Amino acid sequence: MTTIDAERLRPLGMGAAVLSAGGGSFPYHEVLHASRVLAERGAVPLISADAIADDMRVVMVAMVGAPLVMQERLVDVAQFVHATTILSRHLGHGFDAVMGAEIGSLNAIIPVLVAADLGLPLVDADTLGRSFPQIDMSNFLITGASLTPMALADIRGNEVVIPAAENGPWVETLVRAVTTEYGSMAGMASGATGRIIRRHALKGTYSRAVAMGEVILAAQAAHRDVVEQLLSHMPGVELVRGRVRDVDRRIEGGFVRGEAIIAPTDGSESMRLMFQNEYTVAMRGDRLQSTVPDLLCLFDTVRGEPIGTESLRYAQQVSVVSFPAMVEHLTPNAIAAVGPRAFGYEFDHHTPHAKVI
Repeated sequence: MTTIDAERLRPLGMGAAVLSAGGGSFPYHEVLHASRVLAERGAVPLISADAIADDMRVVMVAMVGAPLVMQERLVDVAQFVHATTILSRHLGHGFDAVMGAEIGSLNAIIPVLVAADLGLPLVDADTLGRSFPQIDMSNFLITGASLTPMALADIRGNEVVIPAAENGPWVETLVRAVTTEYGSMAGMASGATGRIIRRHALKGTYSRAVAMGEVILAAQAAHRDVVEQLLSHMPGVELVRGRVRDVDRRIEGGFVRGEAIIAPTDGSESMRLMFQNEYTVAMRGDRLQSTVPDLLCLFDTVRGEPIGTESLRYAQQVSVVSFPAMVEHLTPNAIAAVGPRAFGYEFDHHTPHAKVI
């Protein structure tokens, strides 16, 4: 049986930082904490989404809010176990397994901690396949499944249950309002059966994150260029390499919003990289280079690590890489939910990639 043990946490966290698309950097403190927990309690079984029974009850957990807030507060697993307990009390039953609602950065580690705390296996899947900033960008809501009832908990013991919502945008509106009042960080728990997960979840994402992380860590250990090594193992395009010339970043409506200007090493035209928690659009002048749902990632070329929007700093040496969108994110319904227009831009999806994964 495949497991997530203390040794696999670091590649999981590193790969999940790539899949976060800027929604978080390498979750160093969470990996350290989880390593100690797993060393004490044992590895967490990782089970395939295709192998779970129709009637298995799965709780999906995640941190919702602005990544910048997590610079000031460490993850406390009790908050997410509390959200799970609230949901279990509302539904009148317990759970047989845990799944991450989002694979990105620390949201890949939180479900491992919850699974270890509850003594449950972890499902190798999530609802997004990467990070997106809004709940209604979940593949569950794009493909017609529900994420309600949903429980939200904060660090003060406050509890909110959303029994139902008319549609995905209403789920996002309600969750964002509560999260903002919580201080832009909430623990979320939602439930699903095995049958629903097999139909609507994006499968194998934990395994994908571990594989990506292993490539990065091997490149670091061998003092090789991380971006070159990643692109030799998976499809993607390096858009620019240079230095961060400017960063405009602010917390607004429960999100981290802004843009970074990258001055290329070769002296060519600068790149603008826009973000809403995650990187959304890369442009040179008025020319689009890559947009959501492509996976945009910014790497620190000195340390060889992905950089989240919360950690961008002036003069960092960086590489901007675009990985092709998952095929599930390129359907008409998905493009409407996670393409550029869903973020308020007045243009359509633009990609440098000829094929999708």
